[in-house]
Formats: sequence, structure tokens, C-alpha cells
Amino acid sequence: MARAQDMLDEAIALLTGAGQNELADRLSAQREKFFFTSLAGVPLANKVKKAGIALSTDGSEANVAAVSSLVDQIEDKADAPGTVLT
Repeated sequence: MARAQDMLDEAIALLTGAGQNELADRLSAQREKFFFTSLAGVPLANKVKKAGIALSTDGSEANVAAVSSLVDQIEDKADAPGTVLT
């Protein structure tokens, strides 16, 4: 079930390469949470990976904001009480 974690690793590497270390650090803090060791985190991990690809080729404020928004969503969902698999 490491697929979401693998996508997060790719996103973290892309963000670090784009000089967005704060966003990369925030994602790193979420990596080991249950949300990303299950299938629950795959959709958001995939979105942040795609946004990281866009950011790595175009470091515009719009792309930074898009990644930041996704990281906020990830933090909210991964830290939400009662986040469980059904």
C-alpha cells in the first residue's frame, strides 16, 4: 500500500528541486500517517504530484498557490479525527 507514499516522495522531490522546501517539509511530515499508508491518500497524493510537476516547470505564484492549497487539504484530511478506511 505504499503507492500514496511513493507519489508523495515524488512530489517532495519535485518541490525540493523547485526550491519550495517549506512545502516539501510539510508534505514530509504527512508521509507516515495512516492516511498515506492506506488507499485513502492516493487521490490527494496523485494531485499533489501532478501539481508538483507543473510547479517544477513553471514556478509561478499560481502554481505555488495550487500546491499550497493541496498541502493544506492533505494536512486537514490526514489529521482529521476519525479518518478511517471503510
